[in-house]
Amino acid sequence: MDENVATPISDVSAEPSIASLEGMNDARPQASRVGSTASYDSTGRHRRRNPRARRPVKETLDARSEYYTSQDDGTAEHRINQYVIKQEIGRGSFGAVHLAADQFGNEYAVKEFSKSRLRKRAQSHLLRRPRGPIRPGTDFNSPLHRHPSGDDNETAKNPLYLIKEEIAIMKKLNHNNLVSLIEVLDDPTEDSLYMVMEMCKKGVVMKVGLEEKADPYDDEQCRCWFRDLILGIEYLHSQGIVHRDIKPDNCLVTNDDMLKVVDFGVSEMFEKDSNMFTGKSAGSPAFLPPELCVVKHGDVSGRATDIWSMGVTLYCLRYGRLPFEKHSIFELYDSIRGDSLVYEEESDEVFKDLMGRILEKDPEKRIDMFGLRVSQSQLHYLPILTRYNRNILG
Repeated sequence: MDENVATPISDVSAEPSIASLEGMNDARPQASRVGSTASYDSTGRHRRRNPRARRPVKETLDARSEYYTSQDDGTAEHRINQYVIKQEIGRGSFGAVHLAADQFGNEYAVKEFSKSRLRKRAQSHLLRRPRGPIRPGTDFNSPLHRHPSGDDNETAKNPLYLIKEEIAIMKKLNHNNLVSLIEVLDDPTEDSLYMVMEMCKKGVVMKVGLEEKADPYDDEQCRCWFRDLILGIEYLHSQGIVHRDIKPDNCLVTNDDMLKVVDFGVSEMFEKDSNMFTGKSAGSPAFLPPELCVVKHGDVSGRATDIWSMGVTLYCLRYGRLPFEKHSIFELYDSIRGDSLVYEEESDEVFKDLMGRILEKDPEKRIDMFGLRVSQSQLHYLPILTRYNRNILG
């Protein structure tokens, strides 16, 4: 999602495997977390917090839109129920993201979808649906919500069915490093659906892309934000979800410098204990792993593809540019598959070792999430182990 969105405090994760990270020594620059997750607390904020219950996502099918002129400055304003829709802060293939405020002045990011455009996309997917027998493996290890339901009239009764995948995924999420969904609204007299999400005031962590460079961040800031990214994606994987579109544009920063991952529009959800293999290519080309840069690639590990995209994101934060950059898509894919990483006057051998293991061309040899957390060679760069974990490792 190529948008700058912002966010109030998200719900605290109660996931045991991630909560075990609490209490590690973390010197986060500047930040003073308002709602520190049990995942970890920065220096000066080492206190345990009881996890809050997951806030249920409200679904409103009878929302009402109003258009009027502001009494303050005479500008046209749009209200959907209690939310006043303000300026556009981002745009993607689905539509626009707007800043919004409720009657109490609380700010949100509102993602707007065109129902007519979503219906055309659904019809296109229906036409491309494989015919004949279902391929082997479309059971336990297959995406749960991508299977056709058999009820093609469902959208007529409930337009939210058009974005049911994204809603279903975001309803499961309860972690400080993942943006939370607050409410989904549909005005039956309008063409738009609205997803109300938390706001991340500082917007995307970095605007970088093909032929678009940015100022790199220092070591400490990279360390803190990559740690946030690890915690968020580790939790996501523990819930049986692969993101499939990790990039700086989908990493937002709050006022207190907490990184949150957003945009689950192409994510896939599996049974928690499955291998999470996916057969479809999704995401931004520059962040795709080598195994997806080939024709007829077959099923690939969703976990391994997310790890690769995390590595490309870290490289961007460190150097302010993409690791693989070519003019044509075919040259880009060739570069991702075959070119070696280039480090710009990098003197940190530990960082180079880390990047080499994350951006390993062979997904079978690529570092996994557990390896990211416990590898001894990365403790200097990613000190995210608790005393408990170190004792286990000896």
